[in-house]
Amino acid sequence: MDKKVLFLEGAKDQAKALASYLRKQKEYELHFCNDIYSPSVDGYDLIIPSGADSTLQYILSHGDIKIGQLTYTKDNLIAFDKIKSIKAVKEVGVPAPITYTDRSRIKFFPVFYKSLHEQGYSKRGIIRNEIDLMNMQDDDIFFQEFIWSKGTYSVGFLADRGKLITTFAQKEIISYPYHGGSGVILTKIQDKRLIDYTQRIVRAFNYSGWGLTEFKYCNKRDDYVFMELNAKFWASLRFAFENNPDFLKYLFDIEIKPKKIDTIIYIDRVILSDWEEIFMSLPYLTKAKWVKSQSIAKVLWKRIKNDREGRKTIKIMPTKPLRP
Repeated sequence: MDKKVLFLEGAKDQAKALASYLRKQKEYELHFCNDIYSPSVDGYDLIIPSGADSTLQYILSHGDIKIGQLTYTKDNLIAFDKIKSIKAVKEVGVPAPITYTDRSRIKFFPVFYKSLHEQGYSKRGIIRNEIDLMNMQDDDIFFQEFIWSKGTYSVGFLADRGKLITTFAQKEIISYPYHGGSGVILTKIQDKRLIDYTQRIVRAFNYSGWGLTEFKYCNKRDDYVFMELNAKFWASLRFAFENNPDFLKYLFDIEIKPKKIDTIIYIDRVILSDWEEIFMSLPYLTKAKWVKSQSIAKVLWKRIKNDREGRKTIKIMPTKPLRP
């Protein structure tokens, strides 16, 4: 009998990527719920929350999430509280940005803001001066020093009770949206320091299951600086799974041969990006593997609508560091 699988937030890129592997196996019958919570989860052999909201809701309502050889536990919920997670990271010697919860203490600009708690949508951006800060009315945010560096470094991982099982490190050359979103162009990297920092974080959180640590490189510190731990499946997981099949083995007992993919481009995200970002991607076009997570026709139409309305789909980071 087929195993019935339900994806929560099933329209997300990571849900589609995971489903593409399961479809190749005869024993799975796939179902998708686009909401963060299904009215009924009875009758399913496997529930897979795809995003942050559905993961949190499922844990709070039903407890641990077991997929294959891994169990995602309530200990992971520390990652959803940004202030607590930053404090825990600093205690184990991982560099973290200067962080403000009291905006009156901010004396230098620019600063970066984001949600106090993990959410399924992006609430983040840059405050460039005191006037912008005064106009920011949202109370469910905090602020951090702005760290200038090109790209974002991340480590996708599986873990069990604070111990790493397997990892995959990558650099996000371009993101959509630019100030924090899904990877448009990603390259594979090897860096023991990133793995060491991820192991320290996983141990500090007593983390079990799957997740992605994110870092920026700080030239002043000459070191990586922790940004956040995404305690969920991540949008670019296909890049990790193709290069490191251990992810599929532990999660679904699926065995595939590893592929040597050094660079990956999500063509649908390229289309949605700003024209300057598209131009920046030209050097990568011939040597990267091209993939998509959405219908090209749909994203083209979305791009056309955005351009017709006279607004850019994303802003471009300056080529030089912003100054106070």
